[in-house]
Amino acid sequence: MMTRDGISAASATRRVDLATLRTLGQLLAAHRRLEDTLGATSLLPTIRTQLDLVTTLVAEAGSALRSQVVDLAAQWAQFGGWLYAASDRRRLAGRWYGTALEWGAEAGNADMIATVLSMRGHLAWSERRAGPLIALSAAAVRQPASPGVRAIATQQQARGHALVGEVGPVIDLLDRAVDLSEAASLAPDREPAWIYFHSAAYLAMQRGLAYRLLGRNAEAIEYLRLGLTGLPEESAGAAWTGPYLLRLAAALADTGEVGEAFDVYERIGTLGRATRTVGLVDQAEAAVCALSARRERTR
Repeated sequence: MMTRDGISAASATRRVDLATLRTLGQLLAAHRRLEDTLGATSLLPTIRTQLDLVTTLVAEAGSALRSQVVDLAAQWAQFGGWLYAASDRRRLAGRWYGTALEWGAEAGNADMIATVLSMRGHLAWSERRAGPLIALSAAAVRQPASPGVRAIATQQQARGHALVGEVGPVIDLLDRAVDLSEAASLAPDREPAWIYFHSAAYLAMQRGLAYRLLGRNAEAIEYLRLGLTGLPEESAGAAWTGPYLLRLAAALADTGEVGEAFDVYERIGTLGRATRTVGLVDQAEAAVCALSARRERTR
């Protein structure tokens, strides 16, 4: 088995050192950025090879560098879980999140433990299961993790309460997430590399999503617009922004802003094709058909 840069798993294990681990860390950071523009599905063949590699590294790691090897492997496993989740392959996503949790615990990485608990909560979110979504997000918040990691889990917990219409906890948790985010901005070096996407704009989008779930469409539109326009250029075209655009378009349609809703759906289709995220394209096209039919019926 060969890695993309031509290093076999067997040879890598025989000569793994800090330089090798640094290279693997740089590859992981680069692949995270690539996923923003190319989408999850495009990266999966390469990432499967890297997951095989780090699994072999963990199996054969001696005591000298084992902690560093396992810590980095946990980051690869968490990324793999995310790619599978984003590709709607939830069973494999759960498997790799479980592996990331095990390796993160062995490495004593509280940020990784909290992140994986939060991402397992995200799987529950994708299935609209409010109970595990709230509980897993709360478990992530209880970890001694960085403020940024806990901010992400806190806003996700808020979305769980929004699913069941509990307005008070939603507002309280969203405000708490803002406080944590502000704390994170004061000590950016404390934050793990894998939450590079986190920002005030990201939290605004989350608030907009929660308000949409609560049926507060005017506020949802305000915060979704605020967040989407506030994203840095490198994130504005990321595949993960698609679900927020879908919610924005739906809220616009429900408040009578049909023309703007169509514009947003067109933007979603363009984003989905550019990132090879077929699900986004399908959802946008289905929504356009439904909205067109609804408009015809009201004429």
